[in-house]
Amino acid sequence: MSEPAAPRRARAGAGWLALALLLVWTAGVHHGIGPAPQTLVDHWYTPRAFLFESSATAGLVRSPTRAFAVLALPAFALAAAVAVGTGSALAAALATSCAVATALFVFYGVVARFPWQFFGWRGSAVLLLVGLAVGFALTAPWLARSWLALSWPARVAVYAPFVAAIAAFLRNATGTDPALPFAISPWPAVPVFGLELAALLVAIGLAGTALGVAGSARSRGAARARAGLPGWVGAAALPPGLVAAGSALHGFPFRAGAGLLAALALASVAAVAVVSRVGARDRAALSRRARSLAVGAALVGLPILASQAWAWTDYHRTREILARRIIDALKTYVARESLYPDSLDALTVTGDLAQIPEPAIGFSFLYDGRFGYQSFGTSYLLEFPAPRWVQCAYTPAPLEEDLGADERAELQEDGGLEEAWSCPSRPPELW
Repeated sequence: MSEPAAPRRARAGAGWLALALLLVWTAGVHHGIGPAPQTLVDHWYTPRAFLFESSATAGLVRSPTRAFAVLALPAFALAAAVAVGTGSALAAALATSCAVATALFVFYGVVARFPWQFFGWRGSAVLLLVGLAVGFALTAPWLARSWLALSWPARVAVYAPFVAAIAAFLRNATGTDPALPFAISPWPAVPVFGLELAALLVAIGLAGTALGVAGSARSRGAARARAGLPGWVGAAALPPGLVAAGSALHGFPFRAGAGLLAALALASVAAVAVVSRVGARDRAALSRRARSLAVGAALVGLPILASQAWAWTDYHRTREILARRIIDALKTYVARESLYPDSLDALTVTGDLAQIPEPAIGFSFLYDGRFGYQSFGTSYLLEFPAPRWVQCAYTPAPLEEDLGADERAELQEDGGLEEAWSCPSRPPELW
């Protein structure tokens, strides 16, 4: 029996009101707990730290436990009200994103203040973008159900901007803004922590849950419950298996340990138990849930994996092919001239290169990258930006004719006569 129209409208109105309140709450927490501007220029989007300045609220926000209880928990309660009240997948995704961003604001405003203080408004942007990545990943099954109801042209139009944003973050060069102190940007936090870590782990968890729920659908109404046993086993095995394989292939910025893999298996089984029992009326309903979970996992995970592969291909081509052309040309030049040129343009003048290659990193409309080059006469530094790294640098082996016999023997013993890269041949693990 369907809900009467008047109560339904009242519930929806309360849900949208909760979303409006949540947006205001998130902005208030950001402005109230974030670091105050350190310059005389005070923009509307910068935090004010007013919660620390008021005697009525300072005691509440100086303790991490109280700060999370007073500021973060209400955000999650409002997000739940939005999801229940509006019945809108997009509203639920925005509400979840706000709740996650609020929790991040509290953590970096109270527990770990230095990064936010150091990066200022860039830190605010990063925390908000990570919140959006995690919020939309967590609500992907609900979004997938709404997405599947659209026509194919509408599906492409709705999904394409998300794919483009993911590719831009994961493929584009990072940490190369010369205006930033030490040329370190918080930008990599979005692809590394928001996409490669959080969103991809959520997508893997959704895939495992989909497998388990599909198994539950098979066993619903069956004579024996063991009909769904393969789904439960798959739910326990798929997430840790995918994470272990991805870690071995450097698909994650970390090395997966046994504790994480066990936690993923337990979380997947628990998720299957909840999703397959709460509000599940029949086998058809469970099958629809499994489909939404699987499609949601694909919508989140596939563009991340494809963009990672694209970025790694770019990196390999830049490091092993394009940079090698310059290195070989410089080797030819120094053998002839005894010194390295002052600039790479000299290589085209002498005919050692027809043109100077450019790094195959990032989209040209977002980043106009070039190889960096510094000559030291008998040595040089060749650099290019790459995902996950601030800068990738190459130095050639010392010219042996510039070394004395003792120095040459010492360097040869220590391996110092070989060329050196500051970055590995494959994506590194950050921890």
